[in-house]
Amino acid sequence: MARHGDAPFSVPLSRELSPLSRTLTDGGEKKSHGTNSKGKGEITNKSKRSKSVSHLADRNKILGSRMTPIKPEEQKVPEEPLEDPLEEPHRVDTAEKVFRRLSVGSNDMRRATSHAQLSSTAHGMRLLSKDIQKSMVVLQVNRLMIVTKKQDSSLVYLTREMVEWILVNYPEIEIYVDETIECSNRFDTKGIIRDSRCGSNRIKTWSPELVAKKDDFFDLVITLGGDGTVLYVSSLFQRSIPPVMSFSLGSLGFLTNFNYENFRQSLPRVLNSKIRSKMRMRLCCRVFRKRKPNKENNNSRSRKKFTMIGEYHVLNELTIDRGPSAFISMLEVFGDNSLLTVAQADGLIIATPTGSTAYSLSAGGSLVYPSVNAIAVTPICPHTLSFRPIILPDSMKLKVKVPLNSRATAWAAFDGKNRVELFKGDYVCITASPHSFPTLESSPTEFIDSISRTLNWNAREPQKSFAHMLSQKNQKNYVSDTEKQKQDQPEVRAPSDEEEEEGESDSESPSQFRPKAASSAASPKLKPNFQL
Repeated sequence: MARHGDAPFSVPLSRELSPLSRTLTDGGEKKSHGTNSKGKGEITNKSKRSKSVSHLADRNKILGSRMTPIKPEEQKVPEEPLEDPLEEPHRVDTAEKVFRRLSVGSNDMRRATSHAQLSSTAHGMRLLSKDIQKSMVVLQVNRLMIVTKKQDSSLVYLTREMVEWILVNYPEIEIYVDETIECSNRFDTKGIIRDSRCGSNRIKTWSPELVAKKDDFFDLVITLGGDGTVLYVSSLFQRSIPPVMSFSLGSLGFLTNFNYENFRQSLPRVLNSKIRSKMRMRLCCRVFRKRKPNKENNNSRSRKKFTMIGEYHVLNELTIDRGPSAFISMLEVFGDNSLLTVAQADGLIIATPTGSTAYSLSAGGSLVYPSVNAIAVTPICPHTLSFRPIILPDSMKLKVKVPLNSRATAWAAFDGKNRVELFKGDYVCITASPHSFPTLESSPTEFIDSISRTLNWNAREPQKSFAHMLSQKNQKNYVSDTEKQKQDQPEVRAPSDEEEEEGESDSESPSQFRPKAASSAASPKLKPNFQL
């Protein structure tokens, strides 16, 4: 049976077009078997192609003028299954070529084969992304940067303890500490050099200016503090960033999953063996200011209407709110240059999966697993009950604009810092940052452990069984029935993969759990094994 849109007599004619169809299946490029691509092989292919087309034209004349000409490139379906994209490294380039030809709209690529190639390659890219997330890395650390929470003076002693231990056990590593900590009497650089018997040139200092100039200078970053210290590291490295190992010494611990008491066991595991690294998504936020009209250049069509005044890469979220204004903020939200909605609220939160446990969660947003590439948009106190949070794909380009008819300006904050006022006509462009934030993984379940530890996620008292609802009169019979059932029933365990294909097991009758009538005097008396 022919499918909808197929020309008649497509099955017998497709056999004659297999060389041409196989050429299109391979990406539209077929190599000749001769010594030169412009030699006899190309002439032979052209002659075969012209003969097949002329043969089809003659056959269409015989069938009648009512029959539409059959295009050979639309009829052939590949007889062999598509190859696994992961087995061919050039498959991504082939898919890109296919996509370009589909977007242009050429007739030779408007076939089911090309879409199948795209689908197969997309599946291969998902598998490749999965393999990247599970891959292990080996770190070659020569320059180690330690970032300590400045507000807590007690952490200076802990920083000194870690520095001294690294100097003794890893003589090839140079350690960079903050300038303010290195000058502190509690840190005592001279005492560390004397006790560890190392050279003074192995303890150096870092500054924000040094990090801005040489962002690829360090091999590993260690943070001693809370989640705010990790966000501070993200603000320092606005471009590429080395792997970050965070020790929990703050109030919260969504991003700090290593215990400081075990640093003597954790550091050798990171420095000497393979470890898994998580690439956390960041957002690239560019602020554009609307230019004021200039009388001298009003007639110039090439004049730009907006000027970029700042670019920020955030790890948690971008917040656009009404600031000190008493009026409600009005914000136009565009996705890929299409208007999504006009928000009338106190503000908007555009968060990453990492930031879904921060401000977005407090505003009613959903929790998002860190490895999911998505953008969470959460309103702040919207004036409509129907404005619910939404999760958008990371491939979407968002623009949040202050319309010209807004009553007041808006304020943008990037991870809670660098507040910028947005006037009427200004907008912020939000895209997925090409510079991810790599964090070392302490355990495969660190995210679930963190939300369970800090938020008491899904923590409640277990549900009581029906045994507590029985009266004292029926307890004895219930206990006797349950003991019989325990002897008859197998051990409760998770079904294996082999057992899933078998038939359904016999379900137990609900009558087995009902209390029996009063038993005879000959039945043994059993004491209840629970208390009411």
